[in-house]
Amino acid sequence: MSVRQAQRLAQDGRLQVVRRVGRNVIVEDSGVLRRRRVSTQRGRRWNATTAWAAIDLLDHGRTDRITGSTLTRLKSRLGQVSVEEFARLAADRAETRRMTQTRRRAEALKQSLALTGRSALDDPSTAAHFGLAGGGTELVEGYALRPELEALSLRFGLEADADGEVFLHLTDEDPVSSPLTTALDLYERGTTRERSAAEKTLRAALDRYAGPGSTSTA
Repeated sequence: MSVRQAQRLAQDGRLQVVRRVGRNVIVEDSGVLRRRRVSTQRGRRWNATTAWAAIDLLDHGRTDRITGSTLTRLKSRLGQVSVEEFARLAADRAETRRMTQTRRRAEALKQSLALTGRSALDDPSTAAHFGLAGGGTELVEGYALRPELEALSLRFGLEADADGEVFLHLTDEDPVSSPLTTALDLYERGTTRERSAAEKTLRAALDRYAGPGSTSTA
């Protein structure tokens, strides 16, 4: 992983920034190592439709997003993947924009999004699911349909900002609001403790789907 790639991932929130020195950022070592492992894995990532179909299957055991042989292949793949591989395959479920909010209150923006990641932890039941303390974050993280970007930007004064407090995940598919989606986002850009809790949730979901006797490796 190059320095430029690490900086871009840090700006996108996919690597945790430990501290800043001038214009440079120092990121957490474990996140860099995990990204290196993922980057060496073979195979194309799923498109957004397939990624959300996979989340549907793990959440509900069914999906209407894909059919036929595509669905059959996905079901087979889900029974075999590790947590790390699942996160890699599902990474293109949305495009992440990091932004700053210049109008209205953060709570108003949250009400317009399908909350995920650290913002989802503001809900006590979601935080309890992960065994984490919720609330207290200044970040706003959530999903929106891509065509909604212009209206959201106008209403809340959203401006592109590499250090912004808003992580807006834009997708062309209806997003699934669930602990599984929250786990994916925490696994990608959470703190060390949040990633660990997210990994347990993802592993449990994959193991349930694969059936008795199966264990997903991280």
